[in-house]
Amino acid sequence: MGTALRLVLAYAGQVEQHTRNRFAALVAPGDGSLDGHIDEGAFLIAAALDPAVDLDVELQRLDELAASSQAETAAQLAITLFGGAGHDPTLHFAGNQNRYYDASNSLLNQVLDRRVGIPITLSVLLIETGRRRGISLHGVGMPGHFLVGSADGYIDAFHGGLLLDGRGCQQLFERLAGPGARLPAGALQCTPPAQILKRMLFNLSAIGANQQQRRTLRAVRSLLAAYPDADHRDHVQHAYAAAEVGQFGEAADAGERALVSIPVQVRDKLQAQIDGWRARLN
Repeated sequence: MGTALRLVLAYAGQVEQHTRNRFAALVAPGDGSLDGHIDEGAFLIAAALDPAVDLDVELQRLDELAASSQAETAAQLAITLFGGAGHDPTLHFAGNQNRYYDASNSLLNQVLDRRVGIPITLSVLLIETGRRRGISLHGVGMPGHFLVGSADGYIDAFHGGLLLDGRGCQQLFERLAGPGARLPAGALQCTPPAQILKRMLFNLSAIGANQQQRRTLRAVRSLLAAYPDADHRDHVQHAYAAAEVGQFGEAADAGERALVSIPVQVRDKLQAQIDGWRARLN
């Protein structure tokens, strides 16, 4: 391996580590609040998959999007962003009905680029644009379909910014889960910001596993393992995902974090695997 290539790889590794460290610091308090800033976490997820993502640039893009709207209420903002025909096309975002499971739909920077996304990323876009305009919004992790809660009602960002009341949410849930299905208790409560990010990561993890995107899995599982409530399963998944892409030092470090709480009956097996990963570094 040439010197130039070694330097490039070393720099890339430093950028990846910086992103993981910054994400870990964001979720470290453990109260789920993120100081109310979901946008930073969402862009850090994007940066973990693509080191070229510039957090400051992306945050500025959200600032500009909010400044371009004149909305003063949640309903007005939903119409501005998702209203479709008759509204400013430069502000129009839509649900990606045709390629729902495209990983780009789960990356907020790509949603800004492509103007399409899935319920959770479009909801984050609405929440963060609203925050910049002084409009109070929060995530609602309804099973199967993410919504935004507001003083005006529940907003379905994926379906054109449709405004729903409690009955409308029940009807939406029935369309998803089948006739007669009832919303579970607490299904329309506020979802803490850190849990919104975790749900985004779960989506990307499922996509990465189904589509055999090993680098996506490694990045996503490293961030899931950064949560303060991460357990040995999270660290083991991170370890094996890192090993799959040849990052044996990272894999061994993650495995050692798992050893702290892993059941004793499998500890020796994991230790042997860690030793094997360490040996490949020599």
